[in-house]
Amino acid sequence: MIPTFRKKKCLLQALHPATTLTLALSLMLVSLITDNPLFQVAVIAATAMLAVSAGVFREWLSWWKICAVVGLMTLIINPLVSRYGSTVIWRGPSVPVLGHLIITAEAVAYGAGMALRLAAVIWVFALVTLAVDPDSVLGLMRGRGSSSALLSALTLRMVPTTMRDAGELLDAQRSRGIALDKGSKWAVLKSRLPLVKRSMSTSLDRAIGLAEAMESRGYGSGRRSRYQERRFGLLDGVAFTAAGLIIAAGIAGVAAGKLSFRYYPVLSMRYGALTVVFLLAPLIMGLGMIIISELWKRSNWLRLRT
Repeated sequence: MIPTFRKKKCLLQALHPATTLTLALSLMLVSLITDNPLFQVAVIAATAMLAVSAGVFREWLSWWKICAVVGLMTLIINPLVSRYGSTVIWRGPSVPVLGHLIITAEAVAYGAGMALRLAAVIWVFALVTLAVDPDSVLGLMRGRGSSSALLSALTLRMVPTTMRDAGELLDAQRSRGIALDKGSKWAVLKSRLPLVKRSMSTSLDRAIGLAEAMESRGYGSGRRSRYQERRFGLLDGVAFTAAGLIIAAGIAGVAAGKLSFRYYPVLSMRYGALTVVFLLAPLIMGLGMIIISELWKRSNWLRLRT
């Protein structure tokens, strides 16, 4: 099971949800605009530091399975379909669709670089899933957007809720001695037909109950009210500044060519003192967030300004 959001006493959850989303999106943006694999590693390390500061590092790390599957597929497929590169490491037979197999070191390196980029994006999404309250994100939407968000949330809940109801109905029928899994496939399918009717009836009853609950709470009767007003504080400004610096470092590094990494026709990378500075930018941000988070936990003055 993929871990989900849990309320914790940490700085990332105490910040305004727009701030946390901006911080995560800054890491995703610089990951997408740069080809340098070292910078992708720096982004992953910075995301890990943010997960540590939020107290969700173990849950965040559990997403490595998704990263491994997607990365392995990229690492395998790209060398098979790409014929670019000057360093041939294996010449294989001719196969249908793919043609004559030629695997180059540059194609393997490009697949590994794209695997790192995908891992960085996936782990940023994991951080958002674990550290950002979805209800707070929905609260950012106003007007027509809030209605669409509510409709989307209810729609996403429909399938798992219906499956749970169907499982409970099947268990109830089995407990009464009804043979549901015996006979031919047609007989098994036929035994499920009454379940469809009952599931639809249960879903309609739940929908009516939900509509009545929303009406009793005054949904749609006037201007939306809020239990808690989320405002931007001092640390939100610090986090926004950090996000801006990361984006600036990524764009400046790409524009100046200090983060360039060429895969084809031969592997080459430009590096220098500024390259190290650009690579350290995400790491310094992540380390700074860990320090500020620890200070936030111990300082009432900082907590009052979030």
